[in-house]
Amino acid sequence: MFRIAAPPRHPLALLALLVAVPAFSQTAAPAAAPAATHELRVFDPSLIDTTIDPCQNFYRFSCNGWFKRNPLPPDQVAYGRFTELYELNRLHLRQILEQAAVPSPTRTPNEQKIGDEYASCMNTAEIDKQGLAPIQPELDRIAALKSNQDLPALLAHLHAIGVEAFFGFGASPDFADANRMISFYGAGGLGLPERDYYTRTDPKSVEQRKQYVDHVHNIFMLAGEPDTQAKQDAASVLAIETELAKASLTITELRDPKNLDHPTDLAAFSREMPHFSLPGYVEAAHAPTAGKINDSEPRFFAEFDTLVASTPPDRIKTYLRWHLLHAYAGTSMSQSFDHESWNFYAHILNGAEKEQDRWKRCTSRVDHEMGEALGQVYVARYFPPEEKQQALAMTLAIEQAMGNDIDSLDWMSAETKVKAREKLHTVMNKIGYPDKWRDYSKLTIVRGDALGNQERVREFDFARDLAKIGKPVDRGEWDMSPPTVNAYYDPQMNNVNFPAGYFQPPFFSDKEDDAANYGDMGSTIGHELTHGFDDNGRQFDKDGNLKDWWTKDDEQKFNQKAECVVKQYDAIEPVPGVHLNGKLTLGENLADIGGTWLAWMAWQEQAAMHHVDMTAKMDGYTPDQRFWIAYAQQWCTQTRPEQLRTQAQTDPHAPDEDRTNTVLQDLPDFAKSFSCKKGTPMVSSQPCRVW
Repeated sequence: MFRIAAPPRHPLALLALLVAVPAFSQTAAPAAAPAATHELRVFDPSLIDTTIDPCQNFYRFSCNGWFKRNPLPPDQVAYGRFTELYELNRLHLRQILEQAAVPSPTRTPNEQKIGDEYASCMNTAEIDKQGLAPIQPELDRIAALKSNQDLPALLAHLHAIGVEAFFGFGASPDFADANRMISFYGAGGLGLPERDYYTRTDPKSVEQRKQYVDHVHNIFMLAGEPDTQAKQDAASVLAIETELAKASLTITELRDPKNLDHPTDLAAFSREMPHFSLPGYVEAAHAPTAGKINDSEPRFFAEFDTLVASTPPDRIKTYLRWHLLHAYAGTSMSQSFDHESWNFYAHILNGAEKEQDRWKRCTSRVDHEMGEALGQVYVARYFPPEEKQQALAMTLAIEQAMGNDIDSLDWMSAETKVKAREKLHTVMNKIGYPDKWRDYSKLTIVRGDALGNQERVREFDFARDLAKIGKPVDRGEWDMSPPTVNAYYDPQMNNVNFPAGYFQPPFFSDKEDDAANYGDMGSTIGHELTHGFDDNGRQFDKDGNLKDWWTKDDEQKFNQKAECVVKQYDAIEPVPGVHLNGKLTLGENLADIGGTWLAWMAWQEQAAMHHVDMTAKMDGYTPDQRFWIAYAQQWCTQTRPEQLRTQAQTDPHAPDEDRTNTVLQDLPDFAKSFSCKKGTPMVSSQPCRVW
């Protein structure tokens, strides 16, 4: 899956398994069918390198054949099994979009929208011809700012069109009552990946800040500013963003929901920001004025208010102008802006050598903007009902294994176990796609208006989000589109979500045995379930409320066991001089270890039920060995060192080699399957496990 970061930070990040990275010709040929190079398999013996001792490095044993077959493409910062399937899905989506892009009176309203949006995105000749004209009205709006007293209304408009300046605002479940949506204000306004990029003093970080200033300068130059002015304005942007960053919570502090729970109301919150009219902002945003508000980071908003009072309007306008251009400098603007944005964010920060083909980026754009309109067609073609039932059956089996695991814990009291089982039994399983599809009837898409379409999509989404404030939570809503190759757990909804795009080879196949499917997709299902009981998810009760349901003694024992995992991952150095942050990755590491263990237990139960001969070999390996190899092969990934650095500094997921070897080192049953002895690298001297 793809690593996506949004500066206005959501109240609580969804706990996902993976994370990754980033004119329509009237005579264009339809997309070719996916190339039949080699079959994607859940367990693939051709990927195994038998020259490697599995007890020395199981990841390389399982994946070296894949590495030889799959050199890292120049347009990718990382390429793995997830990318293989993502690219296959993207080909399928391209076929759907190119068919929908052909004007026809028989197109449905949704087909018109997704087809015309794709056609508009692909029409680079028209986008280049229009130049700055489509965004000029917004630049003029910013230029018309006369004083900072006019900022609230301007900022509300910019937020509505997706400009992530200063802070984020939207609807989110109440931490105290997860059935009710309230107003949520979060820190934001940064152009670099996260706050510590502005504060670290090592040579690489200093160099990246200079490169960022150069990038901002280049964008201003493309927008018509003289060189000297562009340099001054770029320096102003960095200065303002640095102040915002210093006042923000760290990426590790953000993982604790208690740090984000600061309930208030409009009157009280307004008194904390005397130099910024919050009522004026709310009115301009057309948001409810009554009801509960969460000020997620009080120190940040105090600094924001001080900054508004002390910063001349011209510098505020410079900052806003940058964030407007930054928000649209992709497929909506001329190729010079598009390439400059790619050069900094994909090439400089993450090492990509080539920009992805336009059709790939336009396909991903439509999926991001109207994922359920596109996904409805995708599901009808590629996710038959029987696959949904198979996925549900596996999910229920692993939930049963988790119940057995809770019962067997020797460190948890009977009192807390009762609450844990209640939470487990309340988990909602969402598989494939929504029961009710999103209504896009109020969204207007105009063929040939790439930037205007993106503005209207963002206004549509912003208004749709704000309309939720004060209303009951829609627990059937999805945060990923059906074709997505990923999964997530939502702690405030207490649900697991597995999009249709994920349930196919190389992760799941009804043509392969249970050992392979449980080792691969089963570990994913277990991973998401375990998120409900990791250091973050365990703080929410069965209804999704932020509520302490643990005894103090059990909480202390959990933290002691979790600290073992923190220290284990702190020691990992994916690139020279950069260690993983064990506290940042703790939730994902607990989910990897616990999820794999749950899948193993569930598969053992299935094997016993179906009288599987545990000594019989298939493709040269016993069923238990196939389980572990399938687990490892899902993580086969080539990653650029620049991306590894970014990942270590910003991502709650450990690199894929560590998600394999470190997890398996902690599970004694793995060592038994391959007769690994104590003292070998794949057997931890101090194994860590909570669940």
